[in-house]
Amino acid sequence: MDDDALSRRSSHSTGGGMRRLLTNLGLLIGGKSVSGLLGLGYLALTVRTLGVETFGALVIIHTVVEITQTLVKFQSWQPILRYGTAALQEGRLDDLRRLVLFTARLDIGSAIAGTVVAATTLWLFGTTLGLSAEIVPAAMLYAGSLLFMITSTPVGMLRLFDRFNLVVLEDNVEALVRLLGAAVLFFAGGGLTDFLALWAASAVAGALTSATLSWREARRHGLTVRSLVPGDRPLSAGFEGIWRFVLSTNANSSLALLTNQLATLTIGVLLGAPQAALFRIARQVAEAAAKPVKLMTAAIYPELARFAAQNHLGAMRTLLGRVLRLSAGGAALCALILYLAGPWILTVIGGQQVATAFNATLLLGLAALVGVGTFALEPTLISIGEAPLALVIRLAAAVLYLPSLVVLVPLAGIEGAGAAAIGAAIALALMQSQSVLSCLRARMASCAGID
Repeated sequence: MDDDALSRRSSHSTGGGMRRLLTNLGLLIGGKSVSGLLGLGYLALTVRTLGVETFGALVIIHTVVEITQTLVKFQSWQPILRYGTAALQEGRLDDLRRLVLFTARLDIGSAIAGTVVAATTLWLFGTTLGLSAEIVPAAMLYAGSLLFMITSTPVGMLRLFDRFNLVVLEDNVEALVRLLGAAVLFFAGGGLTDFLALWAASAVAGALTSATLSWREARRHGLTVRSLVPGDRPLSAGFEGIWRFVLSTNANSSLALLTNQLATLTIGVLLGAPQAALFRIARQVAEAAAKPVKLMTAAIYPELARFAAQNHLGAMRTLLGRVLRLSAGGAALCALILYLAGPWILTVIGGQQVATAFNATLLLGLAALVGVGTFALEPTLISIGEAPLALVIRLAAAVLYLPSLVVLVPLAGIEGAGAAAIGAAIALALMQSQSVLSCLRARMASCAGID
């Protein structure tokens, strides 16, 4: 194939990928904007009902459960896209069935393990983390919500089938249940155990929504519950390197989420539950500002998986450049909105006491937006088979972040945590950009040599 033909094929592929990306992104932003507004609403009602100190206890309990989930949960949607894209395109439904059954078993096993670990941790260390002995049993029951964290496979199936309009419903249902429940508890005068029950119920509602929608779509593509039975062939057979990929992406995602959650827990231990509550509020507002652009991560994975399956590295590089320019502009706009609207949002959530967290909110928002502006780098590494390298880079950023957190929090409080987050985000972006450039250049040179 001559250079002109290659160029036309790359341009056509990139154009189609960009159109799908923008379409899916529009669906995600619309849906996630709703869940973001609902989230701020239930956060405000929760803080005003419980007060900052009791809300801090809720934050600590939820953070322990989140940390456990982060450590044991597999990002099953990633192998579904990585290996399922080619299987779906080539009509290999038997392979796709085995892949879905493989990831579903990972989800169920991790849900059971997570529940046991979280409940045991709260039982043994709840009072050490600042919880009263009376609330520990309720906290252990809340750990049971992890049994319904088996949503990664359903989400992966919806993304594989290009049903991004349905992906957002899980978050919307969960946020809506929390908002309606928080409104009832606000007027009825609910306590900490009531909110724990509410948050657990919202997790159940979200999981059932995701499972129902994904299996409806699966039946449309020839996958049924009856067909998902083990055969003589091992479930992982035919998916070269799947265990390495699963473990690498799980560890990578765990590190990305764990640093934020450990920050909340560290502040709770060093500064107390009220400061942990303020930090959680600041982080949630900061992430809400970054969410519209951050959603592109979910939208870009299917496009990168398609290009990787077809070995269209030139199209992948072109798409990456366009997406990075778009995300950088979006990140700058989100930073401006956060700066202008941040004080008002914090005041609405919890009054002047919460508004004192604006500096921390701004710092955390800037850190999140550095990641948002360069979000496409990590999915690119993973899509071209460099998940272990992506993990090493995440680990290096975590090694930088956590010690600086321990040093800066006692010196500057929650603002110190924000400063540590900015430093780690910049270091992560620099390492990822250099790695993506090197890997794409090397692979394209290798393909040219083969041709």
